[in-house]
Order: sequence, then structure tokens, then C-alpha cells
Amino acid sequence: MNKLYTLIYSVLIFTCLSCQQQTPQTQIEQTTIDFCEAFYNFNYPAAKAWSTPSSLSYLSFLASNVRQTYLDQLKTRGAAKVSVISSEIDANSEEATVVCQIKNTFVINPVEGKIEYMSSLQDTLQFVRENNKWLVKKDIPQQNGKQSHD
Repeated sequence: MNKLYTLIYSVLIFTCLSCQQQTPQTQIEQTTIDFCEAFYNFNYPAAKAWSTPSSLSYLSFLASNVRQTYLDQLKTRGAAKVSVISSEIDANSEEATVVCQIKNTFVINPVEGKIEYMSSLQDTLQFVRENNKWLVKKDIPQQNGKQSHD
């Protein structure tokens, strides 16, 4: 009889928890993990699902630079692991910033045609809210971190 009560209680708790809506904070943090696990494991087509339309050309560019040797090295080392360090949503709830840590990853330098192994790195992601969905804005980085004069 005790097992029956435990089972019923467990089902009720699970049902209550699964019906709760995610907060914007948890949505952003989960999107960060999903995006970074795809991005830092060279799965750019999957990363596009969590990206703004303006980010798609950059992801396509990176995808065109992935070589089989990169995938072989990734397979040898194992998948990158992602954790969220901090997240902040702006006052109007339309933009957010998330700082995350990525361990055991490779970074592609498409200009030199090489990849570099990084045991750990931090990435700061910018988010925008579009159609009630948080998307990562990962555009082409500016040279030397400076904005274009256009």
C-alpha cells in the first residue's frame, strides 16, 4: 500500500512540475546550453534553431569551414560541456546577456584554416526576444573587436 501512495504522490508532483511555465531566465539559460552545445561541437545546422536571422550567414560561413579532420579531433576529445555563469535580462524583457563557460572545445580560425583546442573558455551571448522566443545574436565578429564605420 505504501508503494501505491508513493507512486501516486510521484505522479502528482511530476504533473505539477511539468505544467509550470519556464521563467524567461530558465528559458534563456536552457537556450544558451542548447545553442552552445551545438555551436561548440560544430553542429551549426542545429545551432541555427536558436539563432536570430542575422546570425545565419555567420553560422553558414563557419559550417563551410569545418573539415573532416576537425570532426575527427572533436570525436577524439569528446563533446564540449557548457555551463551558465550568469544571465541578465534587460528591464523591458526584450534583450538579455548570458555569460557561459565552455570546457573541452575547439575554436575554428577560418582565416588560417586551423582549429585550436581550448580546455576552457568564456563566451558572452547576446539574446533578443522574437515572437516570444529567445534567440542568440551571434553575428560576424568585428575585426579587433571594433564596430564597423558604416
